[in-house]
Amino acid sequence: MKQNILVVDDHRENLIALEAILDADGRNLVMAQSGNEALSLALKHDFALVLLDVQMPEMDGFEVAELMRKNKKTRHIPIIFVTAISKEQKYVFKGYECGAVDYLFKPIDQKILEAKVSVFLELDRQRRKLQQAVVQMKRLKDENERLLHALGEALIGANAEGRVTFCNEAACALLRQSRDALVGRDIADLLFNDDAGKQRWGWDDSPLREACLQSESWKNEHSLYTADEDGLLALAVRANAITDDAGTVTGVVVVLRPADDENGVNDSARDHRRNPRKKLFREMVVFDRSTGGNVGRLMNLSVDGFKLFSRRELPHGEELQLGMVLPDQIAGVNTVSFDARVVWAETLDAPGEYQVGFQFLTLNAVTRDVVENLMEKY
Repeated sequence: MKQNILVVDDHRENLIALEAILDADGRNLVMAQSGNEALSLALKHDFALVLLDVQMPEMDGFEVAELMRKNKKTRHIPIIFVTAISKEQKYVFKGYECGAVDYLFKPIDQKILEAKVSVFLELDRQRRKLQQAVVQMKRLKDENERLLHALGEALIGANAEGRVTFCNEAACALLRQSRDALVGRDIADLLFNDDAGKQRWGWDDSPLREACLQSESWKNEHSLYTADEDGLLALAVRANAITDDAGTVTGVVVVLRPADDENGVNDSARDHRRNPRKKLFREMVVFDRSTGGNVGRLMNLSVDGFKLFSRRELPHGEELQLGMVLPDQIAGVNTVSFDARVVWAETLDAPGEYQVGFQFLTLNAVTRDVVENLMEKY
């Protein structure tokens, strides 16, 4: 993608000279012969740099720069003043006060001009890359949050201080609390209670935190309890650490399920607590299209992603080309193909057994139709 450079000078011969010096691959030079024309072009186009002559009739370069700095769209465009006026400090200071980032004095040295322009164009490229990275990170964050909300498991995220930062709809339904009531709450106060409702551990001295600091998964040996309007609900809790690129633990993700307490929680009560989710044929197997190998058995499905029971551990972030044989013909097809990425994995009680959450990377119209039919039917 070419970078736009706005060159402003009221003398046509100066514009031609600057164009001859600056013309190069990857650059698009846009010329203006007045301040008003420059402002109009700056509002219409996205410029990486402005080369602005100071001495122009009607509106000089200082006025143009001041107006550009007052407009949200143009205030951050770097401006290099090109001038033949005195190099006295009062003129230079005035230019910087108006928003200039640099000065070039006539007669222009071609090498200096090229060097300065190259620096600001590189800064613009880095800025654009950073903006794209921020947009990409936000998109991935939004996609992951949609997936977490879609999964049937009750999920809670907490930061390094043990404060709840995230909860999906299944967690809200299980705990019978709104997202606003859960986010910001001390996870120890919420979950680390015994069958009398007394807090068993604080966050700092909890075995969950200790295990996660050692990068180990954790599950409770005895039921933990959370309080609601009906009393206490027994929970089975599993947790894994969240780490940054340096390996530092920044929080935990917790999976919650109803568990039998000492007084017994019957199935109807448990079903009432659990967020409803669509059940699929347990015989439905997802296979790797590149190898033909069995990846796992389908447990849960939505248009954003799915969960598998697997006999092998799958690393976070791995992308796979997958397929699935349908229980019967749906939307005129017997099999579907799709690409997906591993977003979480959890070790089950038995050795060599895992639950793995996937996010769809590709989902064409036919496959989406099949998924929606499966969700409705099963």
